Amino acid sequence: MAGYMSQPVERGDLVARVATTAVLRPRTQIQISSELKGTVQSVPVMQNQRVKRGDILIQLDSTIFEYELERSAALVEAAEASLSDALIALEETDQKLTRAKALRHRNALSEQKLEDVQAERNRAANRVETAKADLAVKQVDLKLRRFDLSRSRIRSPIDGIVLARKAEPGRTVYASSEDSVLFILAEDLERMELIAKVNEADIGSIAEGQEATFLVDAYPDRTFRATIRDVSFAHRRENNLVTYEANLDVRNDDLKLRPGMTASVSITTDETTNALLIPTSALRYRPQTVEPESSEETNAEDAPGKALVHVLGEDGEPQPVRVELGVRNWEKAEVLSGLTEGQRVITGDALHTQ
Repeated sequence: MAGYMSQPVERGDLVARVATTAVLRPRTQIQISSELKGTVQSVPVMQNQRVKRGDILIQLDSTIFEYELERSAALVEAAEASLSDALIALEETDQKLTRAKALRHRNALSEQKLEDVQAERNRAANRVETAKADLAVKQVDLKLRRFDLSRSRIRSPIDGIVLARKAEPGRTVYASSEDSVLFILAEDLERMELIAKVNEADIGSIAEGQEATFLVDAYPDRTFRATIRDVSFAHRRENNLVTYEANLDVRNDDLKLRPGMTASVSITTDETTNALLIPTSALRYRPQTVEPESSEETNAEDAPGKALVHVLGEDGEPQPVRVELGVRNWEKAEVLSGLTEGQRVITGDALHTQ
């Protein structure tokens, strides 16, 4: 005759988790490139070296920038001299115009002559304005040349550590080229982040602030901890699988973790203590020796948070029971109502021969 495998309803603690993979990276990682074309003269820092904000990373050959700065400075001086000449000429024409007006007042100068002197004065005033504009242009160019000279020394914009050094003395660098990255810096390797891919089926249970643990191949016997900082709304589709990115904060005080490491992550999504627990196999069991389920039983099973299990009746036969579920994982489920401690739920059929 047919028998049944069963397990008792027991009290215990239960933790629900989502498992996924992730990649470690620094919270802040920047790429350093040259904004100028030039030849690398010296590189005073090495890979893995700690640097401070303002430290020199690369010194380009500054000869051409120094020459251009000197040329711009000379052009500014010439423009200043031109403006000075124009101001002197304007002052002379002002004086000439004053005398001409006095002569005209005494009828000692014709109207035409006065107009000629006035026009000469206006042209002198225009030359002053032109000289001022020319000086302003030359001064801006001088500032640009000074700025270029300052950029021949590439400095660290942050306090951090050198992850990669791609610049060597003698190399010619080009601004905005494909291989223009000279350094990769990380701001603080003591604070890193995990970029985890969460399946769309699990994303509803993932939320900011949840705790997680993870393992890396380099330290298989050590468990690291992380906390979810945020979950992206943007999705990615790969091989018809939709995933979302979750960013998790990680403390790395002993610098054991390194950028690029792959991690196996377990995110705690829910937990309960001293709860009534049943195996999840009981939720899947359906007896083969009873009549098809009634519509009421089917509806109970389909309702959110509801399920149908079978317990052993006094006659040894399966009896359907409607239960309300709480926290669950792949192994056990919390029962909020419908069962009592000690009841035996059926998990499968067992055939016995007499």
